[in-house]
Amino acid sequence: MFQKDSITELVLRQPSLLERYTCAGISCAVFSVWWKFTFVPESQTPGVDVPMHSYKAPLALTVGYLISLPLLKMFTQKFLKGVDVKSLLKESMVLYNVSQVALNAWMVWRFVDAVVNKNHPFIGDIYSTSAGASYAIWVHYCDKYLEFFDTYFMVLRGRMDQVSFLHVYHHFSIAWAWWAAITLFPGGDSYFGALLNSWIHVLMYAYYALALLKIPCPWKKYLTQAQLLQFTSVVVYSFFSVNMWPKEQREFKHVLCIVIQIWEMTSLFVLFSFFYLKSYGEKRKAKSSSDEDQCQKVVTETVTGAAQAVENASKNAGKIHTAISSKNVRPL
Repeated sequence: MFQKDSITELVLRQPSLLERYTCAGISCAVFSVWWKFTFVPESQTPGVDVPMHSYKAPLALTVGYLISLPLLKMFTQKFLKGVDVKSLLKESMVLYNVSQVALNAWMVWRFVDAVVNKNHPFIGDIYSTSAGASYAIWVHYCDKYLEFFDTYFMVLRGRMDQVSFLHVYHHFSIAWAWWAAITLFPGGDSYFGALLNSWIHVLMYAYYALALLKIPCPWKKYLTQAQLLQFTSVVVYSFFSVNMWPKEQREFKHVLCIVIQIWEMTSLFVLFSFFYLKSYGEKRKAKSSSDEDQCQKVVTETVTGAAQAVENASKNAGKIHTAISSKNVRPL
């Protein structure tokens, strides 16, 4: 007998190879546009007053993100109904996730290289931008908009159960948090949060890519725990960072950026904690319920077996008594 998912897959129309590669080509075109606006000369990256750092960019992109979700849902229901969208987008999603792994790995290398080889201070610095870390912060900020495709792929596949408040809030708010970083505090200690986040994303997008290719991922169950550790580490680092800055260099905008960072990390920690407790708490509850059902089944079978044995013994005793009586044999 087929399971429900198997039956659904049989009913859905399978996209042709041409359709699948057309979607992959469209994805490449979108990524190319993003690449053009991201990898700009370093003279246009954080710390420089240029129009692309204006609040208008994140305002337009984040509001557009929120508006696009219901519109994309309507498009999916009207034009992709009856199509196996997961198969249609498989190449696009693999390409996207592998690209994210490579991009985030590059950012990790850039941050580590700045600290280890180019004398970028590990902590307690405000203005250092010459080691290349600030350029990686700019790329990291721009990647927050590319990550909107996490949600778009969910909506296109009809997985609206995954488009939770946590998910949308995360993508919406993190873009603004990093815009604040490149605008108010583009150098110095800003690199640390981007470094940890990039490393987590290497693991996360690698897991997504492996899942699409049906390859087991050994670190899947640790991802949410790693994210919670990331949020905690950034908050702790931020508190130490503020107290180590030279007082004569400290400005209001630097403190404001740290406050925004701490708020963002704290709110995400709370939301991810609820998600973690709900997800894994339900699994433990389901396992406990399954164990109780199994125990109840064993007890029921044992009691039923004992009752049957007593009944059989009673019947056999009755037969023996009848046989003895019919032969007029006096029992001892």
